[in-house]
Amino acid sequence: MAPRKLSTAGKPDRPTVMNGRITRSRKVPLVTTDARHHENPTSDKNDQENDLPPVQGKPPAWAECRPDLCDAIPWFRSAQGGYYSKGSLCYGCLVDADSGIRAYIDDEVVITRIGGGCMKDADGKLVLLKDQNTDSAVLSSVLNSWKMNNPVGIIIGNRNTQLNRKLPHRYNVMAYFRITDVWYEKIGSKKGAKVRFEKLDLSKPSWWAGPGTSPVLVEQRDFTLRPATRRCSTCDQESKQVYNEGWMCLEPSCARFWKMNGNTAPPEHLTFTAAFLNARLPPDPHIQPHFDLVPDLLATMSEDRGDLIFKRIAWKGIVCPQCSRCIARRFWRGWKCTDELIHKPSNQQRCSFERYLKVSPLSVRSVIEEFEIHPGKRAICFDPKLQMPDIDDTSLHPYRRLVYTLPGVGSVTHLVANRAINTRANGPDDLFKRLQSVELGLQRYPLQQSVVRGTLTSHYAVNYGCPYKYVVSVSSKGFNEASDEILRALGRLTWATHQAVTAAGDECLPPNELLLLGYMEDMKIGYHDDGESSLGPTIATLSLGARATMLLRMKYKYYHGCTRAKRLLDDDPVLDGCGHFAERQALKAKLEAGEITRAEYKAQRGKCLGNRRGEAPPCIKIELNHGDLVVMHGEKLQRFYEHSVIPEKNLRFALTARYIKPEFMEEMDAQKGKFTLTDDQVYDGK
Repeated sequence: MAPRKLSTAGKPDRPTVMNGRITRSRKVPLVTTDARHHENPTSDKNDQENDLPPVQGKPPAWAECRPDLCDAIPWFRSAQGGYYSKGSLCYGCLVDADSGIRAYIDDEVVITRIGGGCMKDADGKLVLLKDQNTDSAVLSSVLNSWKMNNPVGIIIGNRNTQLNRKLPHRYNVMAYFRITDVWYEKIGSKKGAKVRFEKLDLSKPSWWAGPGTSPVLVEQRDFTLRPATRRCSTCDQESKQVYNEGWMCLEPSCARFWKMNGNTAPPEHLTFTAAFLNARLPPDPHIQPHFDLVPDLLATMSEDRGDLIFKRIAWKGIVCPQCSRCIARRFWRGWKCTDELIHKPSNQQRCSFERYLKVSPLSVRSVIEEFEIHPGKRAICFDPKLQMPDIDDTSLHPYRRLVYTLPGVGSVTHLVANRAINTRANGPDDLFKRLQSVELGLQRYPLQQSVVRGTLTSHYAVNYGCPYKYVVSVSSKGFNEASDEILRALGRLTWATHQAVTAAGDECLPPNELLLLGYMEDMKIGYHDDGESSLGPTIATLSLGARATMLLRMKYKYYHGCTRAKRLLDDDPVLDGCGHFAERQALKAKLEAGEITRAEYKAQRGKCLGNRRGEAPPCIKIELNHGDLVVMHGEKLQRFYEHSVIPEKNLRFALTARYIKPEFMEEMDAQKGKFTLTDDQVYDGK
């Protein structure tokens, strides 16, 4: 059901025709809009930008990448879309490269498309796939904010072509706006929604205005100016005259929608009427935004709360108080505006702002919510849908050893800690406390492969020993630079590796690398594998602090026997527990026995697999508690399976040791992986 009276601004009186004169001092040009807003090649774009007139001021906040922007601006958390909505209300809007056909921006008005139901065509332009209606969450949120008088913050990107001025940064916070109109247009063969925003504070000049531009004083404005309106004789709904070319019914359910004079399609190029562009709603002191345009997070963080450094709010981004850049928190202890790893050298003067928070180490009690911190002997988590382990309570006492075996693939050994282990001097309790106080160099790094450029990991990392490059590039420190805490953890991981590998009857390759990950409140790491060709077959992890859940599942292509693009695997391993296991196993046996040809095998396998959708379900679930050790062993384990780690809300450290094959590194890097432990750093399993 289409919304009624979408084209009416605010709460208008009964329909009248108002052709009032323009009393504003500034000249508003006639605006021609069309759909040809392709982004130009980089060189042409740079030339065009250099020819554009500058803006007169500076934005109150800005960012050079989308994740930094979303991290620091609470009213715009949309990592990809053009609108940010929460609780069915729209709070923020980004106008960038593709604002849609008939878009418009001046010093006080923004007219743009409403997102939702679109996809990019071959030229990278957004195309409507279906008619927009209130089933669209984005459109619904915009309508709700309009109805509820909820201001919307607007950000402009430097790929926007409507403003026609040179913008200083990639993303620039403009101001808060109010929604004055929402209406439908015919866009291609579809019906799409448009929105008109009007700057909320009309008393202050807009920083994005041209040089020397001054706003009309509020007391000199004509707030009675309105565009002409007419009531449609077919649907009995009124619509404003938005376009100079003539009036049209803008009610999308009407038979006369988007037809001039009731039956004629409008011309391809339409221009907005001066009255529609220049109309202003009178100031209303009761309309106030939910958030400050640029919030000051640092002012709310007291140094007396040392535990605050690890809270979710404390690893959000801030707006630099010196240069107004949006800064994500990349460093374990706080923020730094200019970061050589993220920000490429430029002619701009580097900002010197740094802010590091005081650390008061958290106790184990504060991050473990169980009644008893250290059980004498932890019960096994039972789930009948998942694989149960082999239980060994004697051979490595006081550890409880749980072994999950994946036939022909590998094993996962879980060494469950208890009170005797954790409370020992220099044990997990002491390590957890001391790791919080030592300067380790923990940082968040940009993901090498991400949908949005500049996305940072949801954990902090530092690498010791031989270089290890997983989903991010982490610079490595030699073990000769490692603190006593790191070497003691390495001693435990070396011992755990030896126990798991020798129990499996294999040769043990001692670790020469250690990756420390720090998780603050609500951080986690999604499904991934450690199957790089440079790695040995064994990976050992020590868990400290808050409890976490580790899940192991078969990779999509091996579970379904095909890629996500639905291409059948040439060599299907038919792993135990995969989808359609019996049928796939029988077909493979026939192929290997010569009973069917490879072509017949492929055809029959495609039929038996049927519809393939969704990820593989977890097959192993491990509750990782403070002090526990986990060893994954077997090269095929990382090839065929992937795992995720989801910590509870509180602080957690994960120290993971691996063996990096020497043929994959330079001699200088190999030297970093050499270490000698003192007698008390060597772990004896107690």
